[in-house]
Amino acid sequence: IVRNARIDVINDSTVTDLSKGLPKSAYTTSLKRFPNSESNHVLADCSSTKKVWSPCQCRLEICVGWYPCGLKYCKGKGESKDSAMSYRCGIKTCRKCHLFSYYVPQKQTCLWDE
Repeated sequence: IVRNARIDVINDSTVTDLSKGLPKSAYTTSLKRFPNSESNHVLADCSSTKKVWSPCQCRLEICVGWYPCGLKYCKGKGESKDSAMSYRCGIKTCRKCHLFSYYVPQKQTCLWDE
């Protein structure tokens, strides 16, 4: 899948996430770094860029809102008055988000980052 997809610009944490379980040759041809800036300034976020033809740094947050991530334990009364016992009573759920930040040559290709 990575071989067919083209990811424009990647930060180091994204490369780490992509590389889990894959040989480096499977994804390095699909990646390229942010372009170098001659004026040593940080590329502006697309949300703060006014001109639609200007390059900027686009951001996209993707979340998995619900996934099972463990067992849920509840506490109940034990056999004696002062004892308590734990028992499995369901599935614990979690949420995970990742913020992708990447270069776009024109703001018009990142209109969701408003």
